[in-house]
Amino acid sequence: MQLNGKILLNILVVQGDTLERKRMVDLLEGGNAYVHGAVNGREGLRLFHDLKPEILIMDLNIEQLDGLLLLQEAREAMPSLKVIVTFGSYAPYGLVQAVELGVDKFFRLPVDGSQLREAVMQCARDISMTRRMAHADYSLYRLLDFFPGPAVLVDGVDVTYMNQPLSIFLGLDTAESACALDMGLEDFILQQNNEIYDGHPHKWIESMVNDPVDRDHVLHIENPRNPGSRPRVFSVTFNQFPGTDMRLFSFQDVSDLEDERVHFQGEASTDPLTKAFNRRSLMEKLSRLRGTDTAFGLIMFDIDHFKSVNDTYGHDVGDAVLREMAQLVRDQVRDGDVLARWGGEEFIVLSPGTGEKRAIKVAERLRLAVKHSAFTGVPRRITASFGIVMHTPGETGDELVKRADQALYKAKDTGRDKIIFG
Repeated sequence: MQLNGKILLNILVVQGDTLERKRMVDLLEGGNAYVHGAVNGREGLRLFHDLKPEILIMDLNIEQLDGLLLLQEAREAMPSLKVIVTFGSYAPYGLVQAVELGVDKFFRLPVDGSQLREAVMQCARDISMTRRMAHADYSLYRLLDFFPGPAVLVDGVDVTYMNQPLSIFLGLDTAESACALDMGLEDFILQQNNEIYDGHPHKWIESMVNDPVDRDHVLHIENPRNPGSRPRVFSVTFNQFPGTDMRLFSFQDVSDLEDERVHFQGEASTDPLTKAFNRRSLMEKLSRLRGTDTAFGLIMFDIDHFKSVNDTYGHDVGDAVLREMAQLVRDQVRDGDVLARWGGEEFIVLSPGTGEKRAIKVAERLRLAVKHSAFTGVPRRITASFGIVMHTPGETGDELVKRADQALYKAKDTGRDKIIFG
């Protein structure tokens, strides 16, 4: 049986009828096929394990071992095995069981020689295609291993191969190691586009493939080889193979660029003196919070008589007071609260999930902390005045801040060092 003039096939014929078995063997022998015959099921099973044939031609009605048992064992040992079944008398139950186990072709005895040969040739063509595809996959995998950076081959939404650079980064010797450990890339992804990743095996692929604006996506991936180090950041792009669902995802390490971006983003969103958020950042956070159902309060406060601090002790001392004031507030509020410098000596605390009573309690705690704290270079006591408001549905950010400013003005106008709820 010649296949492309060079591929060898092993064929096993298990047939109890001596004449029929010899006729099949003689018909199929030659070319690049090696055909072996077995007279019963036990001999057939032994030859199957010894020869590991690509094609099994067998009768369901054989001695010493039931034909269905032979088929079941052969199929379990070699799932890709091509099977042609022959039968004499019509036995529907046995044929249905054979179909369930996996049969490529059925023939009733005596077999038509030309039809059997054509069926074997079709099996041979299928085997040849499978071998070529496996060789092509192997060649593609080896080529991907020579890529300088991490890469992933995806069929539809399923990862079919992680190249060697990515496997090594993930602490795996090979992509096969990941399969053996039942692990995938999704087990190492911490964030996608700065959002916490939920571990779904396909989500990172689907979000990129279905992205209508075709953006570059960013993945934060933990570094298992260096558990104490920070996660690495990768920019991920993909290219699709024409006419298929195959895609090649390429990963470029942009960790250093991400560090710079975060640094500059931090500088753009914070006040350089106090490291509190600036006015623009506060309004952005306020806008996002207004878009939720979360109740929140806003505390605006102003350092009393701050101009006299600058005039009496100098601007360097005034700057030190502002820095220490910001740190004092950070020490007194929750991690989820937002501190911003509104301008000059005015600050705002945005407090999500806060009701009226808690907002007043927080403001009073801050007032007392300021009053009883010593500030560098200022021998006298420093105090602050506070205006508190709660957000009402439909109220804009500017309207909310204006109400807080009015409450603060009232606190300063009625004696300072006090709290007014607006």
